[in-house]
Amino acid sequence: MPYWLEDISVYPLVLLSIWLLGSLVLLPQDYQPLTFFRIFAKQLAVKVHPDPHRATSQQLISGSLALALVMLPTLALLAPLYWLSDWPLVLDGLLLYFCLDFVYYRQQSHKTALAISQKQHSRAKDLLQPLVLRQTQSLSGTGLCKATIEMLWLRTAKQWVGVSFWFLVGGGLAAVAYRLLLLCNQEWNDKQNNFRYFGRPASLLTQWASFPASLLTALLLAFLTDITAAFRQWRQALSLRLCLPHLLILGALAAALRINLAGPVIYQQQKNQRQRLGPTQLPEVRDVLNALRLNRQFQLYSAFIVFIFSLLQILWLLY
Repeated sequence: MPYWLEDISVYPLVLLSIWLLGSLVLLPQDYQPLTFFRIFAKQLAVKVHPDPHRATSQQLISGSLALALVMLPTLALLAPLYWLSDWPLVLDGLLLYFCLDFVYYRQQSHKTALAISQKQHSRAKDLLQPLVLRQTQSLSGTGLCKATIEMLWLRTAKQWVGVSFWFLVGGGLAAVAYRLLLLCNQEWNDKQNNFRYFGRPASLLTQWASFPASLLTALLLAFLTDITAAFRQWRQALSLRLCLPHLLILGALAAALRINLAGPVIYQQQKNQRQRLGPTQLPEVRDVLNALRLNRQFQLYSAFIVFIFSLLQILWLLY
């Protein structure tokens, strides 16, 4: 039996346990440890990036150093805990639990859909704005539905599947490193003019680190719904101005829900022209609810796959 199989056999069971715990016990956002790092990253950018008109090379260097300053000391403080702990798997589970803060976004998506259905567009915009980078104040009901669906599934791929993937690859420290990378990319997103170059290192690393999770999400979503239509959407979307992870997820999602996604977005009062993706049918509230229902099914199937993988490992160890 390969030695590495014995070492990682328990991680899928830990992952399943934390998935279940996270769905039952939701940590309030005010007590979420990641909130501290979000504030720290925001204040750090104010200190080390005071002028967005500096030379491009200076902004790239300062962005790289700021990213290292957020991630490396945190990992350096957490690593010795594994040497001191008698229960490293418990520590792994705690770190994974704190990194998997996805249920909050699904709840907010449901609240947003409810507000749109009741024609409370102002409330829907206020609920959605903290969750997305784009400006929501000018969005119509259709735009709010589209933004909610895209936000829900992009966060599913990056924050739920991505964190879980890196946890299986490298344990709690890998999950923390990946989650901090996502956080920095969200706070210093290079789609904003003042972070166009400062946030570029975090953006590029996030695209590479999130690609496996985006690919897994898109493929599983396609297999669960309509894989033929998904491949057709991916082929037609190759010419769109979308990064590859987003293209994979939105293509599969447009095929699954049979609605139109992507299109123009507004960042900091500037309109970013993107071509539309998928059928001509525009999203409605029912499509948001369908996206939420599909999201739960997706997570159940993911849990089933991890369970089967864990069961196969146990049978391998026993026999």
